[in-house]
Amino acid sequence: MSTAKHRAIDHWRRNKLLERKHEELGRELEMQQELSVPDLDAAIDDTVGDDLLRLVFISCHPVLAPEARVALTLRLLGGLTTDEIARAFLVPEPTVAQRIVRAKRALAEARVPFEIPRKAELAARLASVLEVIYLVFNEGYSATAGDDWMRPTLCEEALRLGRILAELTAQEPEVHGSSP
Repeated sequence: MSTAKHRAIDHWRRNKLLERKHEELGRELEMQQELSVPDLDAAIDDTVGDDLLRLVFISCHPVLAPEARVALTLRLLGGLTTDEIARAFLVPEPTVAQRIVRAKRALAEARVPFEIPRKAELAARLASVLEVIYLVFNEGYSATAGDDWMRPTLCEEALRLGRILAELTAQEPEVHGSSP
């Protein structure tokens, strides 16, 4: 009788221990899933779809002043020289060069991560991105330097980026060049 009683108590203890272990494993799995969800959300949230356009959105960070954002982006991604950017802004070349240097320094000091902005942050950067695309097209349509009057590759790239942006933000009238 006492052997049966001890076996029943052992069986009951084992079942309790097994239940606790299952609960712990369940909590661990839930925590792992919660930690992996932001990565999935970020991947789903990346609606840009074009590498160059992603980089333009990244470099037009709100930490920078609007003129610095555009100047830095035109220099790094637009393929324009400092002189061409200065002519686009109608300011002296040293002014633009200083803006670019300050923008790089501000990004480094603020330790801005090199990441694609979330969908909610894209709207804050849209005006600067549109300005970059507009100025790249202007330089392509009416070249400020060189033997050619036009630079068709810049025009084509700006048009391509503009079309992608128009598809992504179809509800934004500014992207389409019209009023609401």
